[in-house]
Amino acid sequence: MTVSFRVTILDVLASDEKKKKFTLLLSGGELHPSGGGQPGDSGVLWAENFRFRIDDTEKRDGGVAVSGKAEKGSPAAGMEVEGEADLERHRLLSRMHTGEHILSRALEKAHPGLRVFKVAVNSAETSVYLTWDGDLGWDMLFEAEKEGNRIVSQNLPVETVMLSKKEAEHLPGIKGNWDRIADETIRVVRIPGYDTIACSGSHASSTGEVGNLFITAFRGTAPDWEFKFSVDGVALRQEYSEAARRLVRGIGCRLPQLGQVVVGLQEENGALKKLLERASQYVSLPAEDSSAGWLPVSAAVLPGFSRELAAPAARKWSDAHPGRVLLLLMPEPEKNEGSFLIYGGKEIPVDFSAFLKESPSLRARGGGRNDWLNGLSPVMETELWLDALKTFAEKRRP
Repeated sequence: MTVSFRVTILDVLASDEKKKKFTLLLSGGELHPSGGGQPGDSGVLWAENFRFRIDDTEKRDGGVAVSGKAEKGSPAAGMEVEGEADLERHRLLSRMHTGEHILSRALEKAHPGLRVFKVAVNSAETSVYLTWDGDLGWDMLFEAEKEGNRIVSQNLPVETVMLSKKEAEHLPGIKGNWDRIADETIRVVRIPGYDTIACSGSHASSTGEVGNLFITAFRGTAPDWEFKFSVDGVALRQEYSEAARRLVRGIGCRLPQLGQVVVGLQEENGALKKLLERASQYVSLPAEDSSAGWLPVSAAVLPGFSRELAAPAARKWSDAHPGRVLLLLMPEPEKNEGSFLIYGGKEIPVDFSAFLKESPSLRARGGGRNDWLNGLSPVMETELWLDALKTFAEKRRP
């Protein structure tokens, strides 16, 4: 379903003729402006020899301002145009915003002192920012998610009324950032018996329209926290379930043991990393002296060697040989590629930061600094690397 409207372009507030991007002041129309942490409507305007793609809408004195790109022709003040909002996106943002109200209230009711102070509504995932002196964790969020979906299943009405600021402030249990509200007439959104809040965003007409609430992630430290959620919980639960089942099968444990097993593996990985760091100081590199044109190079091929084990030894070797370049190749035959390390000694007057980009024959992926590089490459022949280094160095002969 689409709803068209007619408006007048009152003014062109900003323009970039080269990129065909404009901000237009409109006389009205069926477009919801940004507000309450929700982006404004998108859509399209058109007239004869004119088409304009709306990316965002915001409230301005005298009307609404839309920003976007002219796909055909150019806008001008006084132009009469037809318009159409992207209603599918509008409905999704409305469902997201209503879902945010439900989850926020669930958390605030269950945990006195917790306060949601900011939201960023998005069509894919919505972010909710809150203050809480305790530790936010999955148990809290799962309970809020269950409570939220209970409210959704009850299909409660979501009412939107316009009240004076004075009337709104005296409503029982209302939430609102009163210091940030300048208008004398306020949009109040309420779910009877559950939530009442001053909010300028758009909302679903009932909680049953929201969808299935699913919290995807959280982060932060007390007292500043953020969590993200989606209203597409049915599909996401299936996706997460499939991933968990594959992981349980791969690890070889039962689902209730999965968290404990992963933590144990992380601890083992950390201990192994520390062990490798200690062992690396005893590694002696079998580097053989060679050259790449005027550039003195020492190279070693270490099949199956890990970059993590080789790097500390390579740094130590380079510090002891400031007048040479060290090249390490660590092929992994089963992968048909390998790792590489390049260290330039302190006395080498070459900036290697562009070497990979200027050596396409190596097909190397990686990066580093002006004096060292690391990454992966399917080319593990020393002679080919020396040829590339020679070509690179000849352009930079001191």
